[in-house]
Parts: sequence; C-alpha cells; structure tokens
Amino acid sequence: MIYTRLKHIRQTATDHAAWNKFCFFAFSNEQFMEGVKKVNAKKNKAGKWMLVKIPGGGFLNPKGLPTWHAFWDNWDKYEDAIKKDDEFIINGLIYEYGNYEAALGMGGKANAEAHFPGATREQKHIAWQRYWKDLEERDIV
Repeated sequence: MIYTRLKHIRQTATDHAAWNKFCFFAFSNEQFMEGVKKVNAKKNKAGKWMLVKIPGGGFLNPKGLPTWHAFWDNWDKYEDAIKKDDEFIINGLIYEYGNYEAALGMGGKANAEAHFPGATREQKHIAWQRYWKDLEERDIV
C-alpha cells in the first residue's frame, strides 16, 4: 500500500468513525461553544466542561471514550501490519522528506524519520536517495 493512500484512508475513517459524533475540534471560543453543543457536553459541579482533551485541538465527550479506544486499537493493528512492508516504509519516508512540515521544521530529515521509528538505516538511505533523485529529475535542485 502506498503511504499517501493510507493517509487518505485514515482521514476518511476518522471522519466517519462512530466516535466522531462525540468529538469536535476547536481553535476559537466560538468553535468551542459550537462543539460543546454538538457533543451535548455537560458541566460538573465546579462549572467546568466535562470533556476529554484529544490531540490536535480536539475534545471528546467522555461517553465516546469506548468507541474512541476501540477504533484506535483496531487501527493500530492495521497500521502495524502495513508498516512491516519494506516499500511502504520507503514510500512513506520519501513522502515525509518532502512534507513542508519536515522541510521547514528545525529537525528536517529527523522529523520525517520520526514517523517511522522502526525504519532501518538501509530503508532510510534508500528513501533519501530516491527523494533526491526525484528532485533532480524534476529539475528542482
């Protein structure tokens, strides 16, 4: 499987996951209040919203935790199986080397490789060579 296809599948799966009705992402007070209404959040006795913080600016109604954990447990098993494929790892490294976040980040190459902690030195070397060859062929460098 090609790495970019997996990223698309992951996004589609999370967009339509059962836990999604318990989840929202907010980057402003207005979005937060809209999300609170969407997930039917309640306040505790101290007046604080009873929500679970999730990565990337997300919040989850605690009622959604069982479906959240079940989804990601299954997803991890699926990803673990795919990540054993040599070409998948190399393709993924090439993609991440070209990712603007890795290119602009302080860590650059190391940031890209952090997505694949199990990658061997050989896989990293092959991916790096292919990445630069592609840039040269497209006359970018």
